[in-house]
Amino acid sequence: MIFAEKIITLRKRNGWSQEDLAARVNVSRQAVAKWEASQSIPSLDKIVQLSLIFGVTTDYLLKEEEEEISLTQDSPDSSIRHVTLQEAGSYLETRRPAAWVCAIATALCILSPVTVIALGAFSEYGHIHISENTAGAIGLIVLLLMVGIAVGLFIWNDQVRNKPWEFLEHDPFVLDYGVRGLVKEQQAAFAPAKLALTIIGVILLILSPVAIFGAIFTDKDLYMALSVCVTLILVAAGVFLLILADIPSEAADRLLQEGDYTPDKKRSNSVLGPLSGAYWLIATAIYLLWSFRTENWGTTWMVWPVAGLLFAALRAIVEAVMKNRGETQERIR
Repeated sequence: MIFAEKIITLRKRNGWSQEDLAARVNVSRQAVAKWEASQSIPSLDKIVQLSLIFGVTTDYLLKEEEEEISLTQDSPDSSIRHVTLQEAGSYLETRRPAAWVCAIATALCILSPVTVIALGAFSEYGHIHISENTAGAIGLIVLLLMVGIAVGLFIWNDQVRNKPWEFLEHDPFVLDYGVRGLVKEQQAAFAPAKLALTIIGVILLILSPVAIFGAIFTDKDLYMALSVCVTLILVAAGVFLLILADIPSEAADRLLQEGDYTPDKKRSNSVLGPLSGAYWLIATAIYLLWSFRTENWGTTWMVWPVAGLLFAALRAIVEAVMKNRGETQERIR
């Protein structure tokens, strides 16, 4: 029996699909398919990993004359984590509250300049009887409070709700019997709500600049300043709904290792994670520095949509580079 046949036999004996085995070995499904079609041979470290996962000797895998399965003393698959039905259910249950916390924190960040802009405009044009400096000071205090609360919510969400499940994003794992069906069932049940939230969120984002366009025709500075506040409120509402729609769906993809959580995507995310953290810290620093130096809060909010577009481009470049590297490594194997 050749190596490819042994891999197929051992995989089926354990009831795994090619995707399951790929996740355990931390390669793509295409790599496993090539091994089983005798189109390529895994590297030595992958052969050792396969022997540990299947609980057989490397001699059995490599020597064609070895027909009888030679088991090792280690229990099969001792190095790969199994996700039980109870764990999967618990994880999915935490995603809805986590989505609300993340959505609220993000909305607070987007809404934080609204008080500064509104109070400044009302004070400047005599609609409230406080000085511009007082209005600016009150607005800045509210801004810092909102950002502080948002940061606290992000940290709490990450440490309390997300940290116990970090292995799902970074480490290889396999689902126990029945877990895939449970996840698929909940994914289908949430699909209508996800579609509705996504549609409403996208519509709000598309409509968000309408207030600014309308204020341009009035030729009044007060209306222009207030239109920026309306735009930020609509953007915050749209992003809020998109986060509520996305996080529970991401949870299912993470368990099923589909979408952005395939083995290839996990490798790119390991690079994007630290990179995105540094990127958004720099964006926040630019926003605050520009805002405090110019005190033009009605303009500096544009940092966020520009940063979002640039980050999408950066993400696409990193994923393309990681994908090309993965394909190159597979060809070498």
